[in-house]
Amino acid sequence: MRIKLFFICILSSISMHANMASPVNEGTFGTRPFISQYVNILHENLHITIDENFEYADFVVEYQIQAEKSGTQIPLLFYASSYYENFTVTIDGKEVTLARQEDFWNAYGAEKEKLTNFHYLYNADRKEVTEIENQFQYGRSERINLNDFLYFETDISEGNHTIKVTYKATNWRYKHNRLNEDSFLYALAPAKYWKSFGTLNITIDTSKVKDKVSINVGTPKTGEINGIATYEFSKLPVEVLQISRVPKLSGFAKFLMKIESFWFAIILISLLVLFHIWHMFQFRKKHPRRKFSTPAITGAIILPFIFTIVLIFASLWIDAAIGEPYASGRESYGAFFSFLYFPKYLLYYVVFSIVLDFTFKKIIKRSL
Repeated sequence: MRIKLFFICILSSISMHANMASPVNEGTFGTRPFISQYVNILHENLHITIDENFEYADFVVEYQIQAEKSGTQIPLLFYASSYYENFTVTIDGKEVTLARQEDFWNAYGAEKEKLTNFHYLYNADRKEVTEIENQFQYGRSERINLNDFLYFETDISEGNHTIKVTYKATNWRYKHNRLNEDSFLYALAPAKYWKSFGTLNITIDTSKVKDKVSINVGTPKTGEINGIATYEFSKLPVEVLQISRVPKLSGFAKFLMKIESFWFAIILISLLVLFHIWHMFQFRKKHPRRKFSTPAITGAIILPFIFTIVLIFASLWIDAAIGEPYASGRESYGAFFSFLYFPKYLLYYVVFSIVLDFTFKKIIKRSL
């Protein structure tokens, strides 16, 4: 019974090791609106200002639209996923009241005309929204959450109008390895389903950010990436605009990351291993005919345990060298499972100690 319980505990630990917490802290997923079939987007200005700690960003998006018909309608349908605060919309300078689409499907149909002008969002049998599924790094994707639709109804006249959207967003954090990968995301993909695609100007202000940033839409037309960068596009540049922070690391931290915690622990433990080998040799010089070597047996048990402890502390040391807010701590979290590998380290080092002691014994006997 005790043996069964032991193996259940081991298997549980392995299962926990394989199923760590999610490596993603989700932020705000901003996106272009879904437009009515009676609306054309003539021009779009996107302005993003990021704070010094790369935690929040202010988005200001302005759409120049052309309405093909007059009357009460929903010109744009916004997908505001987990926005942080202050999501506001104005049309021709006047703020409008936003509604949340709690029951998206019940608003669709011949007798319910509210959202029929957004027919391209529906698949053939109207059971799900399938068009927008933006692929992110590491195999993740972001699908539409129906409860995140925001819209407004307005008595709009035929012709040109200006719609302005402002909100504050939080960053996304990927912590799948030692470094946090922080970024702000804005989906441009809905434009694939618009009837017409006007021009797009993007201004990204990172002048307050302490660290370097990277932007996945290439070289700015004017300005600098680590300042105020402007871009102009006449077609969709990418599906998801991503602004990422580049961690600022010391040379020592880069060196430690390159060798990683296992080899760092090997370097740290090597002096103890050399001392153990020297002690084993000295013992055999004094006691060449002893059947067992006390230093060999003692070291074979103690050093694998010390190595496991050093391996954990090496991982913590690397994270400390990387520092906040760049170290994810994920590798250090996993390092505590190193004790699961203690039997393997013990076996290897016991075999190593036995073979080495036997070799010393044989060499010293020959010299007598």
